[in-house]
Amino acid sequence: MARPGITYEQVQNAADTLVGRGDKPTIQAVRTEIGSGSPNTIHRHLTAWRAAQAPTKREAAKLPDELAAALADEIERQASAARAAAEAATLEAQQSADELAETGEALEQQAEELSVQVEELENERNRVTGERDEARSALAEFRERVRELETQRDDARQQLAEARNRITTLTEQRDEARTAHSHAEQTAADAESARIAAERTQAVAEARLEAAQEQARERAEALKTEQAARQQDAEQYRAELAEQRNECRERVNAAERRAENAQQVAQHAENARGKAEAQVEALTARVQALEAEQGKQAD
Repeated sequence: MARPGITYEQVQNAADTLVGRGDKPTIQAVRTEIGSGSPNTIHRHLTAWRAAQAPTKREAAKLPDELAAALADEIERQASAARAAAEAATLEAQQSADELAETGEALEQQAEELSVQVEELENERNRVTGERDEARSALAEFRERVRELETQRDDARQQLAEARNRITTLTEQRDEARTAHSHAEQTAADAESARIAAERTQAVAEARLEAAQEQARERAEALKTEQAARQQDAEQYRAELAEQRNECRERVNAAERRAENAQQVAQHAENARGKAEAQVEALTARVQALEAEQGKQAD
């Protein structure tokens, strides 16, 4: 919005004040006296003020009438010519000054309007600059957020890849566990079959052992009974031979031969009993070995 211009009265009062102080009322002096104002406006009002001033009366010199009349006519003629030329020049200068003043005022008005527009443009520029700075800040924050989201995306991709690898590893481990379980079941079945076979073998061995032990006991008892009987017979024979020694030596010799035969039979029986006991020990060792093998398979 344009500033209001100064008035003619302000310029007139300032010019009168300057003249009263004995100063020349120039455009700059009037502007300083008023405190503000456009130089073109001051020039226009100051020109009007000068035109309104009455010319100063001068005291004429006392000359002879003829000389004075002739001088007056010449002065009047030259003055008229000079006044006409001055008036023409003044009029032309006034017209030029008025035109310049009007042009200056128009330019000042345009300058004021341009100043307002510049101020508005500066305000708009400041507003746009603020919006630009805010947009740049928002853009920087958005880019930072995008970088954070990209980092989170990369982390999520890494975690997904690790999870997939873990799933693959777990799947392989599950397949291996299934295979190992199948092998373990097969091994357990084989071990169960071996255990059953071992139990059957052990049962057969135990039956055989019991039979052998029973047979050995029976043979031992028989040998003991036979040996006891033979010893009793031998003693009886010796007693009879002692009683009948004198009567029949030949019978004694025969009895001695029978006694020797009985001892041989007893020796053979003893040997047979030792063999039976050795067989029993061998069978016992075999059973213990089978039991140990079965214990290892069960572990």
